[in-house]
Amino acid sequence: MPDRLAQRLQECFDLESVLACALCRGLELSGTALGNIQLMDWSTGCLTIAAQRGFSNEFLRFFHRVTAEDGSACGRAVRERRAIVVTDVLFDPEFAPCRIIAHRAGFRAVQSTPLISSSGAFVGVLSTHFPAAHRPTQGELEILKRVGELTANAIIRQRACTPRSQGLGAAGHVAEQVNRGREAIRRSYELMRHLARKQEH
Repeated sequence: MPDRLAQRLQECFDLESVLACALCRGLELSGTALGNIQLMDWSTGCLTIAAQRGFSNEFLRFFHRVTAEDGSACGRAVRERRAIVVTDVLFDPEFAPCRIIAHRAGFRAVQSTPLISSSGAFVGVLSTHFPAAHRPTQGELEILKRVGELTANAIIRQRACTPRSQGLGAAGHVAEQVNRGREAIRRSYELMRHLARKQEH
């Protein structure tokens, strides 16, 4: 399954198509119709929704910007750099501020998988939402983790193809891609250090 996704992502022609392809695959694997992909905006330190399926404007406004300090599943995925599963939002203390919006959006459980490239760059989060209390199997989470890695790699490739890197030639293009990957890694670790310092105080 991940190999098929890798091929499909290679064929995507822009960032929007990469996100649509990845979200579609994530929903297929999760067996649900609700989900979204958020990308990390390093200028603000926030996740912002870049692709979604099945949500109302109310949900999109509520989760328009999410920080690593939020108790939502996606916020915790940033903070811990691992998949977060909220089996039942009604009984998860950290998720309490989001319960009303979850009820209105029609989901009772959620999993959030970080998009971390093979080089370690944290670029966003893929979340899938379930209408009833639910816990994905360990096998499903492992596949979603691989989907996250492939998606992160594809996002970095697409960003390296923006006008900023056009006209650089093959060598310049590769260098630009490497530099962007390094910058994403540097910023993600800066955020982790910042959160660690806050927890110490």
